[in-house]
Amino acid sequence: MSQIRYHRTVVLFLLVLVAAVGCGKKGPPRAPIRIVPTEPTEFEARRLGAEVYLQFDVPATNTDDTALADLDTVEVYSITLGPLPEGVSPLTDEEFIEAATLVATINVRPPAELDLAELPPPVDGTLLELPAPGATVAVREVLTAEMLRSADLSDVDRRFDIDEDNEDDAEVPVVTGLRWVETPAAFPFLPERPRRTYVAVGLTADGDYGNMSTELGVRLDAAPSAPGPPEVSYTVDVATITWLPAPNAMRAVQAPALDLSALEATAPELPVLLESTPTIASAEPMTYNVYTYNPRAAVPADGDVVMPIPVNAVPLETFELSDANVEFGVERCYIVTAISTVDGDPIESEASSPTCAEFRDTFAPAAARNLAAVGSLGAVSLIWEPNSEADLAGYLVLRGESPDGTLEPLMTVPLTETNYRDTTGTTGVTYVYAVVAVDGAAPPNISELSNRVTESPQ
Repeated sequence: MSQIRYHRTVVLFLLVLVAAVGCGKKGPPRAPIRIVPTEPTEFEARRLGAEVYLQFDVPATNTDDTALADLDTVEVYSITLGPLPEGVSPLTDEEFIEAATLVATINVRPPAELDLAELPPPVDGTLLELPAPGATVAVREVLTAEMLRSADLSDVDRRFDIDEDNEDDAEVPVVTGLRWVETPAAFPFLPERPRRTYVAVGLTADGDYGNMSTELGVRLDAAPSAPGPPEVSYTVDVATITWLPAPNAMRAVQAPALDLSALEATAPELPVLLESTPTIASAEPMTYNVYTYNPRAAVPADGDVVMPIPVNAVPLETFELSDANVEFGVERCYIVTAISTVDGDPIESEASSPTCAEFRDTFAPAAARNLAAVGSLGAVSLIWEPNSEADLAGYLVLRGESPDGTLEPLMTVPLTETNYRDTTGTTGVTYVYAVVAVDGAAPPNISELSNRVTESPQ
C-alpha cells in the first residue's frame, strides 16, 4: 500500500468514526453538580416566655459526602405564618429566605486543611474561638409584639393562575402575593394562632446556600404565669426543691381512665363507672421544669448563647424535685417554669425568681461502732469498725480517767486506721475510751461518741 493511499484510508476511517459519534442520539443537557454544605442537624427549639432558644450542629460535610472545605457562615431565619388555606402551598426554600427575618449569622472556623496564612490575623483570639464544623451552637430570639402577627408576604410573588372555566378552581382561595380571603372558621372564638417558624442554612465562602435544615415551629399562644420562687433544702447527698402551683394553673379534672373489665373482676361490689373523654383535648394539666445555674461561674462571652436544659428529664406533674448534684462549697440557684400544653405543643412560662443556696457541709459522720479494748503489758489496744462516708478524714481516740470525767483526744491529727495502741497510760489505772469520726470539711464535722469501753494497762 502506498503512503498516500495509507493516509487516505486513515482519514476516511476517522471521518466515518466522527460521523458515527455525531449521529448518536443527543441526551438532555445535565445541570452541573452543585456541591454545597449539608443541612444543620439536631435542630431544636425551646421557648421560655418571650425568648426562643435554638440549638443545632454546624454542617460537617458537603452534599457529596466530602469533608467540608468552604463553609463560611451559618444563617438562622425566622418568620411568623398563620395557617395556610387549602390549595396554598408552603413557602419554598427560596421564598422563605426572601420573606423571613435574619436572626443570627454564625461565623464558622475554617477547616484545618485551609492555609491559615492566607487568612487575616485573628483579633484577640477570635479566629480560634469560632465554632468548627460539627460543633453545637445556640442562638436566641426575643419575641416582640410585631413577631406575634403573621408576616406580610405581599411582596413574595406566588400568584396562582386560576382557570375560570374550571369549576373546581372556584373553591381555591384567591391568592395575590400570599394575601388570601378564606371562609371563617367554624369556631371563630378558638382561632388557630400563627406560629414562629425557624430554619438554619450554611453558606459557602462564595455565598452559595447549602441545604436548609428542617423547619421548627414555635407556638405564639400566651405563655402561662411563672410560679413563685422555689424553696431549697438539702442533705449530705441531695437537694430538694419545692414550689407552689403557678397562678391559674390547670389541674387534672379526673383520674386516668380505668380498665373497667379488670375493676369489675377484682371488685364486683363497686358501682359501675362510665367512661369519659375531656371536651377540650388540649386541656392538659400544667407541668413544670426546674433549671439550675452557678452564679459564680464564668459568664459567657458577648454573643455566646447556651440552650437552657432543665434538671428534670421530663416535665414534672408534681411540685417537688430531688437534685443529687450537691457539691459542698458551691452556690447553686434554682428557677422554675410552668408549662401549658395546647394541642400537644408545650408553651413554657418565664422563669420564676431564683432561689440560691450555698451548699455547706454541716453534716457530721456517723459514730464509730463496736469499739473494743484489750489491756496488755504497758498498753491498751483499741479496735473498731470503719465508717463508710466518702469525705471521711479519720478518727480521734479520746480517753478519760473516770466514767463521768472529761474525755480528751490522744492525738491532733486524725487516724486513718481503725485501731490504736495507747502506750501513754499508767499501769493499774483504769481508763475510759471512746472514738469519734472526723470528716474533711473546714472546719471539720465531728461525729457523736462511739460506745465507751474501760480498760487498764497491765
